[in-house]
Amino acid sequence: MAIQRRPNSGMASVHVVSIVLLVVSLALLGVSTKAINKVPELGSDAAGSIQSFFSSIATFFHDTVFSIKELANLQQQYDQLVKKMDEYSAMQRDYAQVQAENARLKEQLGFAQNVSTIQTAAQIVARDPSNIYSSYIINKGTSAGVGHNMAVVAFYDGVEGLVGKITEVRKNSSVVIPLFDQRFFVSARFSSSRIGGLVNGQGSEDDPLVMRYVSKLNAGEIKKGDVVVTSGLDSIFPPDLAIGRVKEVIVPNYGSSAVIYLEPAVPFAKLEYLFVLQNHPSETQSEQTQSSPAAGQSSTVTGLKNPNSALQGANH
Repeated sequence: MAIQRRPNSGMASVHVVSIVLLVVSLALLGVSTKAINKVPELGSDAAGSIQSFFSSIATFFHDTVFSIKELANLQQQYDQLVKKMDEYSAMQRDYAQVQAENARLKEQLGFAQNVSTIQTAAQIVARDPSNIYSSYIINKGTSAGVGHNMAVVAFYDGVEGLVGKITEVRKNSSVVIPLFDQRFFVSARFSSSRIGGLVNGQGSEDDPLVMRYVSKLNAGEIKKGDVVVTSGLDSIFPPDLAIGRVKEVIVPNYGSSAVIYLEPAVPFAKLEYLFVLQNHPSETQSEQTQSSPAAGQSSTVTGLKNPNSALQGANH
């Protein structure tokens, strides 16, 4: 009878354990190999981080320096633009001044073309150093036909106003005594009522003119704002040149005449250009009269008969 043998269970267990150990060993070997392979990668990562750090610092400083340089360039450009703006503003002011000057010159030119009695146009170039507040020096003289005692007017804001008369004449310049001078007298009258009087200044271009020798009886007819013009009774000034407007009327308790203060027709402080008028016809007649003694006696008699002869004498 044959005897059957069972497989050796102990040997099987040994084989199983061996296989398991082999698998574990292989697994551990694979893990160790991966770990060893990752060491260079870790070093590379560290080196890359350091390089990135220093690169960031370099980029920061580069950007900072560039920004500072760019800011300096912007500041320079800003300063240049501000300078140009100032230049443009100055040019604009100059342009406005030139326009205003052209407008004034056109106004003066239009006046000169429309008035046939103008001898010459002149510009105020200085004031007399010996009497700075009551004399003008103009840039025209005998070479332009200017003569002694010629009337001088100005055209301002559409108004032709009396300024003064020529007192000294040179070849290329003349001296004008203005209306506001205390030595200046002109025969005047009101343009509406035709009441006459005598006007002179108080020595300053800022003070009003004074009209005297107006009867108290006539003072009631005078109102503020009334226009006073030249009467033409003297031998220098033509009639109806504007002198000023009534500013105040004073009737003193004592005396027979009123005192009337006038606002000048033209602003003396703003005048730049003047016009010298040709001799008034009566001036020419006066010169002809002086050349004949008989005629002189005749004019004297006529003057005595004229009720305005006192005004004429005061103007001389």
